[in-house]
Amino acid sequence: MQEIINSLASLSKEDQDFLFEILRKRREEETKQVIIHSLRGKYSNLATSSDDFASKKQIEIALEN
Repeated sequence: MQEIINSLASLSKEDQDFLFEILRKRREEETKQVIIHSLRGKYSNLATSSDDFASKKQIEIALEN
């Protein structure tokens, strides 16, 4: 790891910017995946399908009549 860090000084400004942008995007994607995974666990008991919603809505309509 230290060897990689030391080699950054030999890169041009453009190459450094390019490398940092790639690393930033990778970090953003990893963070996004962690958030999505945590939400799946938190709301895993909730039904989200449109078929389920439509079925519940039909039951509500039948109860109103």
